[in-house]
Amino acid sequence: MQKVVEHPLRPKLYSKDNRSRFQALDQQERGSLAFFERLLVVTSFASTLWTLTQSRQITGKTHLVLQALASFQGHRGLFPSHESIASRAGCSTRTVIRALETAYRLGIVERTRQRQRVSGRICNGVNRYRLIIKPLEQARAAAAHYTQQLKDALARRKQAFFSKCQNDSELNSQSNFFNAEPVSAAGMSHNDLIRWCESIGYRGST
Repeated sequence: MQKVVEHPLRPKLYSKDNRSRFQALDQQERGSLAFFERLLVVTSFASTLWTLTQSRQITGKTHLVLQALASFQGHRGLFPSHESIASRAGCSTRTVIRALETAYRLGIVERTRQRQRVSGRICNGVNRYRLIIKPLEQARAAAAHYTQQLKDALARRKQAFFSKCQNDSELNSQSNFFNAEPVSAAGMSHNDLIRWCESIGYRGST
């Protein structure tokens, strides 16, 4: 078997120094690729905003708000607060919230609510956003937002219905109590007293 003899001036391809150099180059290339991917998303999103503005599907204020949102895109994601977006767009937080709702409805922005524990309690944290530029994904995001809106509306109506039933029950109990004829328990048997309490809606403690 012939032994391969390396040239003394030729560097070893798989030496420790070269492996580290290749790893550093690989990380640099991945970082550059991620940067260009973010740049492509932001650029395509800006083009989408112009198209929607020209077709009058969004207003000028909504355009400015969503453009300000996209400017926060970084390597860790997109999670500015409403106040930060409002400051950069030069508008109120109410305008930001309305603009974001329009973006959710159109499917060009997707929101992910985050939860965080504060003093032992679970509270709403900052929202994470994702800019959507592909038409198919936009359609899916818009449908998901519409479905979530329906679920929230049904939950609110259900809660309002239960609250109304509870209030009506309390009012009826009070009405029965105050409109009940005055009686004396001195001449009543135990069963008569129980029936009278039930007639005014009193159940007693259990």
